[in-house]
Amino acid sequence: MWPATNEIGIAKDVRKFDPKYLIFVDFDGVLASNRLTFAQPSDAYKMWSTLDPVAMEFFNKIHNTYDEVYFVMTTSWRNNVPVDDVHIEHTVYSMCYNAGFRGHLGHPWKVNPNDDRHGGLNHAYRAREIRHYLDNFCPNHKDYLIFDDSHYDFNNILGRKRWIKTDPDNGLLFKQMKHAWSLTGGWDKKNA
Repeated sequence: MWPATNEIGIAKDVRKFDPKYLIFVDFDGVLASNRLTFAQPSDAYKMWSTLDPVAMEFFNKIHNTYDEVYFVMTTSWRNNVPVDDVHIEHTVYSMCYNAGFRGHLGHPWKVNPNDDRHGGLNHAYRAREIRHYLDNFCPNHKDYLIFDDSHYDFNNILGRKRWIKTDPDNGLLFKQMKHAWSLTGGWDKKNA
């Protein structure tokens, strides 16, 4: 079930968004790490300007293997960024695609799309933001994974052990990819 899109591929009608699977992604410690920053040339922009190509390829593998998978940003980079501005959404897609990502972003593309700071919806309660997203935008989802280097009591608040704890210095490691892959074993495959 694909939502209708405009000329640049962004959903026109969010109500039609009803994916089977969601991948919630933090940036710092998952896609951007101290390892990547340290490896950059000394004249490079210092604020984590490179997204991990290995992590991107792993996310592409999930996208290419399983049916109706969407990726949603949980990173604090999304705070105070309007979700309903087509130019901002285009910039977010461009950033991901220029880093090698070929999957689909959710609609909306970030948790807590209205930057609501009431009722426990703030970055200090990321698990509650994910619960809110699942309940309000994807009530019929089958499963999800969370990639984050910080503990936000995900497994307790969400009631399922779907948190892949990444390494804050090195990002998404091989052992974490294998763990995530094992959790997707029952997901519906494309063209199955």
